Amino acid sequence: MANFSYNIKNDNIYKLGANIGFFAAFLIFASIFYLIMGFLDKLPQTLRYYHVIFFVSVTYIIGFAVLKFRK
Repeated sequence: MANFSYNIKNDNIYKLGANIGFFAAFLIFASIFYLIMGFLDKLPQTLRYYHVIFFVSVTYIIGFAVLKFRK
């Protein structure tokens, strides 16, 4: 008989897949954000891709911290 009460959230492969998916989505979002801002000439000439990655990372960390402290 099948065990339908298996909790997939505690599975290591599920956690690895979630982390890889988040990282891929993060890179895609940062790339699209950089391309759109560059296309609209909203980026200074000295700003590079790693600056945008840093900005998006800081924004995510602040949002994550706010959610953690809200609980």
